[in-house]
Amino acid sequence: MGLVFPKDEKVLDFVKDRVEAGSASGGIETSMAETPQEAMRLLKRFNFERDRWDERLSMLSGGERRRLQLMSVITKKPNFLILDEPTNDIDLDTVAAMEEYLEEFDGVLVVVSHDRFFTDRVCDHLFVFEGDGVVKNYDGSLSDYAEYLADTERSRGPAGRTTPAEEEGRSSQQERKERRKAVQKLRRELQNLEPALEKLRGKAGEIQGKMDAEAVEGAGWSRLAELAEELEGVNGKIEEGEMRWLELAEILEEEDGKEE
Repeated sequence: MGLVFPKDEKVLDFVKDRVEAGSASGGIETSMAETPQEAMRLLKRFNFERDRWDERLSMLSGGERRRLQLMSVITKKPNFLILDEPTNDIDLDTVAAMEEYLEEFDGVLVVVSHDRFFTDRVCDHLFVFEGDGVVKNYDGSLSDYAEYLADTERSRGPAGRTTPAEEEGRSSQQERKERRKAVQKLRRELQNLEPALEKLRGKAGEIQGKMDAEAVEGAGWSRLAELAEELEGVNGKIEEGEMRWLELAEILEEEDGKEE
């Protein structure tokens, strides 16, 4: 995207500048007074933990920089986006943030990607280059198209004639497309849930460490109670996440069995 990162600037200040620039150029709609709140909202949406907001840009990871690049584009409020292999060499947090934004994007999106999970989630229309200058217009996802090709091949007779089975396959194409979309959404949720749970477990360990240290140092009861309440909340989220993980794993295992 050609974005220059001032190495000594802090993350929050950088995003504030992008919000102000976007507002001034007719992009994101926000007043000067609302700029800090909008910047913080974007940082939360793109999975920047609070302790990273004051970090200097030179200390960011490659994935964090990609998220800032995407935020910079969003502040301009575009109505047309072209993305070339957008999921290459980025972390899961960045992919998840990008997918969530693109699912809500109400403009025109053109994507070139080999990531089937990504394209299934954000694209519902294909232009298939079949060779010899032929471009096929297909209404559906990449997985839908792959399934359509497989069904068509299976349904053709020895001489390549279209059979009644092929016609029946076409009539149920929409149902399969909708089911596959739902399954891909659940699969991506499961994929994103694993790092989220790891992060929560790490946070629970940090809180427990603070409790142990402050108990040794003779911290007051109110402080220990505060930490215990915080730990209980995090453990509750972990339990909810683990239950959801098991639920998703069971659903996807059943769906995978249907496809075999």
